[in-house]
Amino acid sequence: MKWRNKGHEFDVQADKYIDIFNRMNHCIYIFGAGFHGENLAAILDRYHCFEQYIDNDERKQLEGIAGKGVISFQDYLGQHKKGIIVIAADEKNIPAIELQILEAGLQQGKDFWVQKEFMQEVFPILSLYYYNILYMDLAQICLTERCTLKCKDCAHGCFAVDMKKEDMSLELVKESADIFFSKVDLIREFVLIGGEPFLYKDLGPAIEYIGGKYRDQMVIFSITTNGTICPKEEILDLCRKHNVLINISNYSGTVKRLGEQYRKLTEYLERQKVSFTIGNVELQWLDYGFQTVNREGNMDELIRVFDECGTLCREIRGNKYYYCVMARSVSENLEINVGETDYLDLNTLGENEKKIILEFDKGYSEKGYIDMCNHCNGAEAQKYPIPAAIQKISSFK
Repeated sequence: MKWRNKGHEFDVQADKYIDIFNRMNHCIYIFGAGFHGENLAAILDRYHCFEQYIDNDERKQLEGIAGKGVISFQDYLGQHKKGIIVIAADEKNIPAIELQILEAGLQQGKDFWVQKEFMQEVFPILSLYYYNILYMDLAQICLTERCTLKCKDCAHGCFAVDMKKEDMSLELVKESADIFFSKVDLIREFVLIGGEPFLYKDLGPAIEYIGGKYRDQMVIFSITTNGTICPKEEILDLCRKHNVLINISNYSGTVKRLGEQYRKLTEYLERQKVSFTIGNVELQWLDYGFQTVNREGNMDELIRVFDECGTLCREIRGNKYYYCVMARSVSENLEINVGETDYLDLNTLGENEKKIILEFDKGYSEKGYIDMCNHCNGAEAQKYPIPAAIQKISSFK
């Protein structure tokens, strides 16, 4: 989307959401007292607006969740104090909960929202305009483009990166975090990524610096790894100290030898009492077409592709805030050499800087697209499934 009223694009929506929030007693009820609900509560607690869980499970109603009360939907309807209801549940359960709420005469977009829509479209605007808190969903620092795997369809183009390539300097890592957190008040998840981040020689100092200065501004502080490297104990000590979550991508379906590596790694992390997740086996990726697509600069087409994409993968490098980390990394790693100016300069925003950052994060920019849209399938990549993690040149031992 092109900026039409920079710094004021969300003024009308903000008035609407604040009116609803005021009418709803500045309270939010979470329908779903499970994994998704607890994660959402961790954010809303920062704002002191989380009231109670609603859940159909009678056991949860009796026992509560993590010290929080749980009520039935009928009890909610019968009480005087109302609030915005946000459905936080597994996708398969959402339609039944929506129907349950609608049958009670409540309106979607007024009395209740599904979590994804609320947290991506409503809450960031409410957070900034009502609380003056700039809230972001996800941002990343790419410490290194080097990787222990050479996946030929890597969405970052890391297969083309020589293992001797210079990584991001620790000074630039610190500068990136300093600038980002001087602007952004709270982020759901801040990620250290690669390439393979456990190749980064200054990972320990990076965790210590970011965790020591900015942990309170992150709900989740994480590292995303392909699981091929077992981190040293001093790294895990810092992960425990700063409550860092290690997210392990699971490529064992294609790279068979990784199955045993993942077993050893997860057992080691359990013994070390370090928080981690391991994803489901990835058998399928999407072909973004970076090396084959050419839209020949058709502006209307580029704006359409960008608006339909809606990627959440932001990246911070110094003062440069990139909308799409893949666009930046692929352009550099595959030497496509486009999009050199496709970022928001966080040092030159001036008046209404928080609102401008929020607008950029939600897809507004001067051009209305980024140059790598010329070479990307965008949302249409869903039509082009490919096998995951096929090795071009395997360097993993």
